[in-house]
Amino acid sequence: MATVVDAARVTTPGNTVWRTCAGCGTLTPLPPTVDRCPICDRSDSRIAVERHAATGWESAHRYAAILGRIEAWALLIPDVSDAERLDHIRDALTALDQDTKGVG
Repeated sequence: MATVVDAARVTTPGNTVWRTCAGCGTLTPLPPTVDRCPICDRSDSRIAVERHAATGWESAHRYAAILGRIEAWALLIPDVSDAERLDHIRDALTALDQDTKGVG
């Protein structure tokens, strides 16, 4: 009985072997001299993925820093009036709002 794998083998060239892509790790039919799938083989896509990942980490670090400021003013800093706490928390939220507007 034929299986899906057999059908995939029929539609791929005879010199290709199903291997794991060195770039993204997906299983794909690759010729013997190639170790990356067509998407990962494009240099511009690799650069875009790396840039996207770096931007994501930068955003995560900014959010964590702002949340740390809010937590500090809300809970950890002693002998401060509630009005001063709220002012500093509003400043932190304003900075967060400006960061999110700058990203999009």
